[in-house]
Amino acid sequence: MNQKEDDIPMNCWREIGISGDFTCPRLLELVHCRNCSEYNKAGRQLFDREIPKGFLEEWTQNLTGTKETETLDTTSVIIFRIMSEWLAFRTVYLQETVNMRPIHYIPFRSNNVFKGVVNVNGELLLCVSALDLFESTRGEGRAPSGKTIYERMLVISREGERYVFPVDEVLGIYRLPLSELSDPPVTMSKTPTNLVMGIFNLLDKRIGFLDDEKFCQSLKRSCAH
Repeated sequence: MNQKEDDIPMNCWREIGISGDFTCPRLLELVHCRNCSEYNKAGRQLFDREIPKGFLEEWTQNLTGTKETETLDTTSVIIFRIMSEWLAFRTVYLQETVNMRPIHYIPFRSNNVFKGVVNVNGELLLCVSALDLFESTRGEGRAPSGKTIYERMLVISREGERYVFPVDEVLGIYRLPLSELSDPPVTMSKTPTNLVMGIFNLLDKRIGFLDDEKFCQSLKRSCAH
């Protein structure tokens, strides 16, 4: 291990990454630290290090004692756009973001929400259309930037169920103070209110905070039909 490798911060994700202040310039492109080579390199280096003195005793105490929990009044979310609607989803259920992949239609199974399967890292995942789940109308509310529809795909997992769905734009990962949530209006533009547990404002955008349980249940029902 040379000096250059030694200078790499082993916990940059805790300082400027998803567990820090989100100032890392790579986050805009990579969305999540797990997609970064420095994050993976740091993980490999951990296996090459000798166990420091007192390490086992310290972790034994940590695991048998009271575990620290995330501050209850904040949560980490990934913010994305589907047509004109900005939405947020808890990152604890986000596995990765990928570029657009071909969707393989399944005869007699695919429908307006369940589109088929997508190959992600050699695994076939159920592909769903959140656009159709939200009953949005195609061609309306495109971003003025003129970006291509479905630029990225999000892979999510909850209670053993994994899905992938395309989105028009990923804004990034942010720490959301739950105290800033307000009740959704009677009618949110295009998005069913029963899937949104609250709204908040960020960067001059009104964002709907998705109810992860109801959202995933809706996806599961769509794939079962």
